[in-house]
Formats: sequence, C-alpha cells, structure tokens
Amino acid sequence: MLEKIEYIFQKNSKNIEFFNLLINLFKDVKYVTNINNEEIHIITSNLKPKTIFRLDDITSNIQLNIGDIKYLNLLSRQNKDNKEVCNKKRLNINDVSLKLLGHVKRIDHTGINLPTTLFNELEYKNLLHYFSFKSNVYSYPTGEPWPFLLPVTEYEHKNEITNFKILREPRFEFIYDKYTNIIGIQIDIETDLSKNEIENLFPKEQGVYYEGCPFKAIYLDYDKNLDIRLDVRYQSTYSDWESGEWLVCKGKRM
Repeated sequence: MLEKIEYIFQKNSKNIEFFNLLINLFKDVKYVTNINNEEIHIITSNLKPKTIFRLDDITSNIQLNIGDIKYLNLLSRQNKDNKEVCNKKRLNINDVSLKLLGHVKRIDHTGINLPTTLFNELEYKNLLHYFSFKSNVYSYPTGEPWPFLLPVTEYEHKNEITNFKILREPRFEFIYDKYTNIIGIQIDIETDLSKNEIENLFPKEQGVYYEGCPFKAIYLDYDKNLDIRLDVRYQSTYSDWESGEWLVCKGKRM
C-alpha cells in the first residue's frame, strides 16, 4: 500500500520562497504539520498515502517519490519549444502569498500533469497501473481523463470505501495532458472567498478559468520548464466530493 507521495525540492532561494508560500497558505489548515520549515505533512485522519512537500540538501531537481519505485524527476525532460508558456500570466510568489494569507481552509488535492509530448502512453499507463495497484484510484465519473487517488485505510484498500463521513484529503490527481508541453504541479486549495472576491484579488488575465471547475487557476512565476499552479477554489459546503463518495459511487475503481 502506498504510504506517501513526496514532492522534493532542492534547498535554494527560489524553493525556500515557494515553501514560505505553502507554509503561509496552510497555516490555518488543521491537518497540516510544518516541520522546521523544511517539511510539510498533509493528511486527514490516519489514512494513506500522506502528502509531503520537503526541501532537500542533495536533490538537484524537483522529484516525485511515488513509493517504492524510482523517483520521477520532474525536470529531467524538457521541450525545446516552450512558446505555449508565454500565454500564461505568471504571478510573483510573494504577491500571491499576501493576497491569500488567512483565506485557505483546506487542501482539496495535489497532482501532476505529464505532457503527452514528453511521456509516451506506455510510460503513463505503467505509472497509473502502479498507483492503482498500491492505492485506491478512481476514474472521473463524467468521463474526463482525470484519475483521482483517494486516501484510505488498509482495509479500504483491500476491499472498498464505504465510510463517507470522514474527510479524505488531500486527494491526488494524475493527468496525461495533451494541452501543455511542460510538466505541471497542481495544488488545489479551498478558500473562504466567493468567486467575485477571488476575481477582485486576481483580476482579468491573472489566472485562468476552466469550464465546469469551481476555481481560478493561478500560475506562479517559478520556472520556464515547470508549471506550479494554485487552483484557488471558491468557498463551498461539505459535499460528496470532499468525502469521496461521488468518485467511489459514480466512478470506477481502476
């Protein structure tokens, strides 16, 4: 069973700045533990996997530890043509932190977007198979290619989820993305803000709306070969999405 998902960043000035953003944003989220400003542990209840962001003295690039298989180096593959990136307004990390400080109430999910131009279909399917074997992965009920991993107990992993009274966060989304040519990390956060209030904080071209999604996607000014995206979610009430019931009952376990 998958114990943890780790996002590992080399300890340098840019990544320390990014970590300070996460620490500030997550300070009011009850199920986040900050360890010496170098590790951020995120999990509700005693479920698995736990999501971890951490700084590392040795790691030379951003890596994703997906259990007992080899690290996936997120910056090891790059497209020579990154023209598509120029169309995205990338916002200063500190400015985003100041605007959202005190407004983040939960972490809905994290995830990675792997471009079809950098990873062939077999590589993606092998990674998806690994996740499906080691954890509870569900297809997206409305048919989009957005598989989601839900945190579970060992019993639920061997059988199925039937308890929908607990919060299962953060989920993990694993997308094979034909709409981008660089790798992306997404962090979906719910705020106490309305859509209008979010639009006032991030007006016009400062972010992107995706049809049918209750958030505005904010791209950080981080690296030309990696998108780090905050999906700033509008305030909502507890639903069958947060409990995982919609994915389990309407989707299909992979």
